[in-house]
Amino acid sequence: MRYGVALFLAALLGVHAQPSASTELRMTTMHVRGADSCRLDVYAAVPYGWLRFTPGEKAHFASYRLTVTITDTLGRLVAERSLDRTIEETDRRVASGATDAADITQTTVGLLPGTYRVELRAGDQLSNRQQRTQQLVTIPDYHRLTVGLSGILLVQRIEERNRRYVITPIVGSDISLFDNGFFAFFELYAAPNQELRVRARVLDSSTTVVATSWQMLRTDSTGLAQHFLRLVPPIRRMPQGTYLLRVEASTDTALIRAASERTLELRYGASSSVFADISKAIRQLRYIATQAEIDSMLAKPTDAERRAAFEQFWQEHDPTPGTLRNEAFEEYFARVEYANRNFRSYAEGWLTDMGMVYIVLGEPSSVERRVNPYDNRSLVIWTYARLNRRYVFVDNTGFGDYRLSPSTPFFLSEKYRYSQQQ
Repeated sequence: MRYGVALFLAALLGVHAQPSASTELRMTTMHVRGADSCRLDVYAAVPYGWLRFTPGEKAHFASYRLTVTITDTLGRLVAERSLDRTIEETDRRVASGATDAADITQTTVGLLPGTYRVELRAGDQLSNRQQRTQQLVTIPDYHRLTVGLSGILLVQRIEERNRRYVITPIVGSDISLFDNGFFAFFELYAAPNQELRVRARVLDSSTTVVATSWQMLRTDSTGLAQHFLRLVPPIRRMPQGTYLLRVEASTDTALIRAASERTLELRYGASSSVFADISKAIRQLRYIATQAEIDSMLAKPTDAERRAAFEQFWQEHDPTPGTLRNEAFEEYFARVEYANRNFRSYAEGWLTDMGMVYIVLGEPSSVERRVNPYDNRSLVIWTYARLNRRYVFVDNTGFGDYRLSPSTPFFLSEKYRYSQQQ
């Protein structure tokens, strides 16, 4: 199987529906051996739910600038690449972020061996909002190694088209939605026509193996072998947290000659982006926690302490303590993400009136849309039959900014409660 830059560009530039309800900017990197130096591929996923689209005559349009900045360990600029993207989407629902669509791109940079900081920045042209993420990357000196392994790319789908392999990568580290498994793609470097045993393993924090796969590989006449290994971890039986994916190449004597590894994240019911900004995650507890509890968590001096307090809060609200999953946490942040995807207006969806009611009470039993005949304002009416309640939302501006009608108020003193009957 032969893999090349053209293959990835053909597969990646454009829209892909990677399973993820997050609106966070995601990045994945993969380093491979080049002819003279090394090549670093930076994959970015910019979710439609984060971009602001403007309606046109036949489609909705969004534009953003993506910048990849690479610095060395002393903070000196090594390389910088910028890419301007314009997206045209005919489906209003997709443009609003109601699906998992994201604009996925690849940026390639040639680098010498060393350790680098890779920063990815995205700037939405219409809203002027910015997002950024970063990671450290260490690139080995492949040309000094007798046996070497590239970085590891997670792949969710592989298709063969015209005798070429077209792949869809998993951008980011979250594997929680890949119950049916995923592929680990890598390159093996050794002497021409050398045979080696390559094994991939997923390890938990105690180094217990939760999934494994292996194959005998033989390099070609240039000393290269490219391969996918399929891994199927028992995701629904695994506790949430950070895992390690390790690929090893060994001889028939079981002597490990080369290794490559990367982290994986497993977050039930909410993507790992919940933990990417712990202060924001704490503020999003406003519909379940008291303000005093939120202030106490935010007052912790470090992110690690704030995260510990956040996790302690959810332990105290776990409806099934002693089990691997916390169903209340899963449901609550699934509602937060749904609100962000469906109710965003001038504020993030979780801060809107619709978001507030949805997060606390869940999905209404019926939704009615009508126009007020007296002022032509659009109305949306949510009915909760089991609670004998009705809420009326009014679009006062004509731009989809629905606010609760004073006739049907909702009070912040009412909090989310997990119920198995919901």
